Amino acid sequence: MMKNPAQHDTFFSRSAISPSVKFSIVIPVKNEETYIWNTLSSFAVQVDRSGNPLDPDVFEVLVLANNCTDRSVNYIKDFQHDHPHLHIHLQEVILEPSEANIGYIRRKLMECAYARLSQNGGGILLTTDADTTVASDWIAQTNWEIEQGAEVVGGRILLADDELEGLDEFTRLHHFKDEKYHLLIAELEAKIIDPAVDPVPRHHQHFNGSFAITTDCYARSGGVPIVDQLEDCAFFERLESVDAKIRHSHLVQVHTSARCIGRAEIGLSYQLNAWKNLGNQVEEYFVESCTSIVHRLHRKKNLLHVWELKDRPEFDFYLEMTKIIPEVAIDSDLMTTFKNSRYFGTWYGTIMQLGQIQDQQEFPAVHIDTAITDLQAKLEEYAHQDLAQTSMR
Repeated sequence: MMKNPAQHDTFFSRSAISPSVKFSIVIPVKNEETYIWNTLSSFAVQVDRSGNPLDPDVFEVLVLANNCTDRSVNYIKDFQHDHPHLHIHLQEVILEPSEANIGYIRRKLMECAYARLSQNGGGILLTTDADTTVASDWIAQTNWEIEQGAEVVGGRILLADDELEGLDEFTRLHHFKDEKYHLLIAELEAKIIDPAVDPVPRHHQHFNGSFAITTDCYARSGGVPIVDQLEDCAFFERLESVDAKIRHSHLVQVHTSARCIGRAEIGLSYQLNAWKNLGNQVEEYFVESCTSIVHRLHRKKNLLHVWELKDRPEFDFYLEMTKIIPEVAIDSDLMTTFKNSRYFGTWYGTIMQLGQIQDQQEFPAVHIDTAITDLQAKLEEYAHQDLAQTSMR
């Protein structure tokens, strides 16, 4: 659980939160003079779900300029001057090398936003990147998804059209294939597991370019894990471990840069650069097979069913588990873990670790073209249901 907000050393201590603020948006910035004006401009045109201007007093934007050596800070200050009606707060910091990583910065920003919103009785923390432009209804659509029952919302992150066109042919091709592959998996997961809060249409992204979480859920999770990079992936795993209600919404959209050299050592820019280096060597593009994915999803569905039977006296844990994961030894320790786990996600993570090696041996990776074809065929088996769109838009 989160500590008392007052116990955190927070940024923006000189910028009081307005009592009307319900949404706190955090943006880390390091040398983003090319993008930061457009990023901030997208918050000047926010509308509600009916297209009417959104009251600027309900949200704030916390911009942390970290070790900037370009004109980013000047642009941010100019934007503040030109938009005095917006709650845009800037803090400039020079961090030591041990702290100058995106994991530390994003974590501190989220803690700060949490502490500020707690002063107002709670709200919604949102995060995006300094090279990303959010849709005009980004805040409103995020809020709507949470009003429908979600605690966490991952928005659809698309590459900016002009920069997408600037990619070389093979990088663009690899990107489209990867997107289609993961969208098909997301659709198949919804068909097999049928999550109440995350039905089709849905996607696969839950990353910092478009991410939101309620203060209550943030507190329950314990916050962003202490990692140097890929903090969004680590945070998502933590949220799954506490059974957070996660929605992957197509209604919530942003457009981000397609640069192949980014601020983080690993991330979208890293992946784009890897595809660029792969070039026309498409025969080397291997991914998890459809057979493996289907097996994994059905196992998760069956384990969910076991979890639902947890408190029934007639339930035979050993018998049911042997049916689902015969490759794993079902012993008293596993039974104790099952009984003592507060959340399904925590217990499921333990089971997945036990079966991971066997899965890799039983289901070898396949070429991405084969995987896409097989996933499409598998989804046709669910043709009696409404299939989600799997386009990149």
